[in-house]
Amino acid sequence: MLVNTKVLTMDPAMPTANAVAIRGTRIAAVGDRAVATYQAAALTRTIDCQGLTLVPGLIDSHCHLFAQASAMRGLDCSPRAASSIAALKRLVRSQAGRTSPGRWVRGFGYDELSLPEARHPNRWDLDEAAPLHPVRLDHRSGHASVLNSPALELAGIGYSTPDPPEGVIDRDQSTGQPTGLVFEMSSYLRERLGRTSDDSELRAGLTRLNESLLGYGVTSVQDAGPQNGHSRWQALAGLQQSGVLQFRITMMPGFPQLGELKDCGLGWGDSGTWLRLGHAKIMLTMTTGALYPDGDALRGMVAECHSRGFPVAVHAVEREAVEATALALAEVPPVRGNPQGARDRIEHCSECPGDLVNLVKASGAMVVTQPGFIYWNGDRYLERVPSSLLPHLYPVDSLRGTSVPVAFSSDAPVIDPNPWPGIYSSVTRFTREGRRLPAGDRSEASGQQISVMEALRMYTRSGAYSEGSGDQKGSITPGKLADLALLDADPTTNSQEGLKDIHSVLTVVGGRVVWNEGL
Repeated sequence: MLVNTKVLTMDPAMPTANAVAIRGTRIAAVGDRAVATYQAAALTRTIDCQGLTLVPGLIDSHCHLFAQASAMRGLDCSPRAASSIAALKRLVRSQAGRTSPGRWVRGFGYDELSLPEARHPNRWDLDEAAPLHPVRLDHRSGHASVLNSPALELAGIGYSTPDPPEGVIDRDQSTGQPTGLVFEMSSYLRERLGRTSDDSELRAGLTRLNESLLGYGVTSVQDAGPQNGHSRWQALAGLQQSGVLQFRITMMPGFPQLGELKDCGLGWGDSGTWLRLGHAKIMLTMTTGALYPDGDALRGMVAECHSRGFPVAVHAVEREAVEATALALAEVPPVRGNPQGARDRIEHCSECPGDLVNLVKASGAMVVTQPGFIYWNGDRYLERVPSSLLPHLYPVDSLRGTSVPVAFSSDAPVIDPNPWPGIYSSVTRFTREGRRLPAGDRSEASGQQISVMEALRMYTRSGAYSEGSGDQKGSITPGKLADLALLDADPTTNSQEGLKDIHSVLTVVGGRVVWNEGL
């Protein structure tokens, strides 16, 4: 039983309370101490929450667990660690000196727009830094990588290698040789290179990620890997069973993997409250300059997913991709029976002017977006994005104002998985450096801002709804799973500036304390 707390339940029937009783893995009662004590008479443990604020466990509705774990154990190549290509080369050279020849050097998070050279590193830069090691640096977006010559050879990428349908191999204009820079080729590289880190490194990264998420108050995540299949399903199950990952996971299967999962007897919503199969993930990109897949192919993929009983989650960043997705979802009949009320989803919806908001609404889809991009990348947007588009980046308020359901997420490792900077920016539209993105269509006064309670709901109740498990979690309601986070500050009374620094001092998953910061 948790007592002496301000409970923000996210349940409209009882918005606040001051005690919560837990029996087994579920919430038994919510209310004042007398009610909770009565309901919890058979329990023996009482936690005095010292007046702190209790919320439902946060739900990250779109992230990439293994990529984030790799990034946490790999070489930090972000702008804060490397301010130039020369600095990147020094980092790679230093890491190579600590690595046996022939073993991989992996770096994450470089950003060419933050480098004074204003270009991507290339194979020759990396060859100079580490000629005896295969090297791969992943761009901060996750949609580009740079390989040195040994890595290109291992991947089978040479002068005559054709571009894959979904990706681009950058080439020197004078010689036609690959520069080492590739776009949208993560799947291609995975198929040819396999894993480039050993089990101990991956396990260490996942352990660190588990602690970070629980410390933020995150108790559920939705893994959106476009290559997720049965082997990833088995790996996630094993990591949960061994205790490495102590939060709930919904795995989105990649569209190409639906057949193998069906052959294993798995369908949408299987298999339980700890690990379940979610929406089918479809990638819609413009890396080649045109939509891939095109509109007809996209409609066919959506129809195939629906016929297999899967609602879809379509990756759509640019306004052209958002428009194509909304049109496709409006035209294809929904999943028969609409399992558990789950809607199709548009992932990211980063560029969405007012006319497009109406099209999204007409599609019947919900949006899973990342307001944390405003915090982490907003200063760059202000410098490089046309001013006419700025008001329509991550337009949460416009979407909410037209009754489009919205859930929040991080898209980690593209940005940090910490949800609180995202909550801060969704409320303020402020960037990391304290600059403000301009207002949207609804009103100059709103400025695409939402209330703190709305932001919390999009990281809790809406997150559960986005995966079709709103009857199981997302609010502190009797009968739901006892997934809770006790915060070090009350988001509703704390200063706006303080929102981004909130963290959990006690995190509970399924009635069990899995994180305790000295309470």
